[in-house]
Amino acid sequence: MSSVARKIERPAGSFRLGPVVSRQPSKLLPSMFKMIDVNHRLTVLEIGSALHETVDFFSQFKCRLHFVDLFNEPFMREQQASLSEKDLKHAFEEQLRFPPGTQIDICLLWDFLCYLDDRALRAFNSALRPWLHFGTKTHGFGVHHLAIRLENIQYGVIDEETLSIRKRLSAQMPYYPHSQIEMHEMMNCFDFERGLLLPEGKLEMLLKPRD
Repeated sequence: MSSVARKIERPAGSFRLGPVVSRQPSKLLPSMFKMIDVNHRLTVLEIGSALHETVDFFSQFKCRLHFVDLFNEPFMREQQASLSEKDLKHAFEEQLRFPPGTQIDICLLWDFLCYLDDRALRAFNSALRPWLHFGTKTHGFGVHHLAIRLENIQYGVIDEETLSIRKRLSAQMPYYPHSQIEMHEMMNCFDFERGLLLPEGKLEMLLKPRD
């Protein structure tokens, strides 16, 4: 029932996928799905590659899936520190270029925001904003304290209560943990809806569009 609308293709050998090493329960994903009308066709954006378990999970819904793997974009891995905020915004806009009229119902950010410095966070915010609507529900991970050591992992969706965890086989990018106050100021297209502190110091988040 679902359709994969966009998947970034890469040269052979540039992207490798590791096995699922663990499963992580989520108490916020069920809340997100309860707030979504799954009887209507959904538009889903995931910042990451198309993992088979995620595609399989969403196949039960009428939806259109957009996978945008910004974790492996050269401008993120090699140029983030040198690009201006204007250039970063343009780079994000090019990757988040969807058909006219697209409105995202579910946005899966995972821990991507933790890999954005202040300029990149503001630029991503500006590029994502036009595709959101008042009913958009967003899931992601932040940090509870700035001294956290971020794991180099990749998330997928197994079911409404369970995430898959893979170790990324590519080198970890520099990360820039942000406090909730900083996130609120620089990601001004979102408000925090719910947060759940996890044992390892991460923060599981549900976000909603800011009025």
